[in-house]
Amino acid sequence: MTTATTTTSGRGGGRQNYIDWLRNLGILFLFPYHTARVFDGDASFYVKGEVNTFSTVLVQLSYWFMPLLFLLAGSASFHALKRRSAGRYVSERVSRLLVPLLFGVLVVVPPQAYYALRFHRGYEGSYAGFLWRYFTDFSSWSEYAGGISPAHLWFVLFLFLISAALVQPMLALARRGYTPGWLRRPPLALLPVAPLTALSYLPEVGGKNIFVFAAYFMLGFLVATDDSIMDMVERRRPLFLALAVCGAAGVLLLGGQESLPATAVRDLACWTALLAMLGYGRRYLNGGSKAVAYCNEAAFPLYVLHQTFLVATGFHVLRHADAGPLPYVVIMTVSFALSLITYEIVRRWGLTRFVLGLGRRRPPAVAGAGSAGGAARPSRS
Repeated sequence: MTTATTTTSGRGGGRQNYIDWLRNLGILFLFPYHTARVFDGDASFYVKGEVNTFSTVLVQLSYWFMPLLFLLAGSASFHALKRRSAGRYVSERVSRLLVPLLFGVLVVVPPQAYYALRFHRGYEGSYAGFLWRYFTDFSSWSEYAGGISPAHLWFVLFLFLISAALVQPMLALARRGYTPGWLRRPPLALLPVAPLTALSYLPEVGGKNIFVFAAYFMLGFLVATDDSIMDMVERRRPLFLALAVCGAAGVLLLGGQESLPATAVRDLACWTALLAMLGYGRRYLNGGSKAVAYCNEAAFPLYVLHQTFLVATGFHVLRHADAGPLPYVVIMTVSFALSLITYEIVRRWGLTRFVLGLGRRRPPAVAGAGSAGGAARPSRS
């Protein structure tokens, strides 16, 4: 996904551990977020418990979540393209994104649709019988239609398509040494809100707007082109945080409105929240640690695996308790534990590493290696 630590210096250089930190924290946020989807006011999820205000508000205020992952993937791509040709960049995305996507659609996702059919439509057939239906029904990508779907792996599909579509423009900009000077000025750094709002009115694919996510991806690339941009973002982080908080209040007040003003407020809240996260992350999360090194590899498999365990756990928990904090905590904790245990198993085998986009196991680090002047770790996006 977005392993972006680099040890180069100069334009777009400097150690970028904060990108790893933010990406890993974002992946961990999947567990409280998708557990909240079980209990929020939107009926569209694989299993549903009794609606509660906490979950509904958490979901409403998580508009920054997927844009953050695309933004960080774009930043990682800038560092990747400094060391890769377009062909190598795309071929790596095939093995690290398309292969896990295919494996996920064939193996990981079907249980989610199976439990959804059981929960929402009272399906009582066998899992084998369900699979025939799943692989022959292309009618809908909705959560419990029962047909083949990328489910949460739409992110992986979009990320591959965006990376492949933008590789040549990104490579051209990187080779020219282009950097957007206007992004160094706080007032002008808010300009992306306008095109983001305009793009949100373009056609969607499966209920998701690939054009908006491509814009966040490209913004992440542009922000990474020059350290002076991030210097400004870091200095002005209180300003961006204040704007983000005001924007969040506006989002709550406007509710689920789809008007142009409501869309602009949401986009302003999202963009300033991302800038605040980048600023505070660069200021306080730029150190390395064993935990970050571990999560750098674990993050993508956890993303691929987590929702199946969460839906299955939710299905069984909700049969006994569907309201209050206890089922929320149990679903979130058990799904995280099962995802982590599964990762610990699959990371030890070559085939399972391959189908989850992990590549070959790296040899143990040599003592003294990995200093600020060492070679950069390969980026994933």
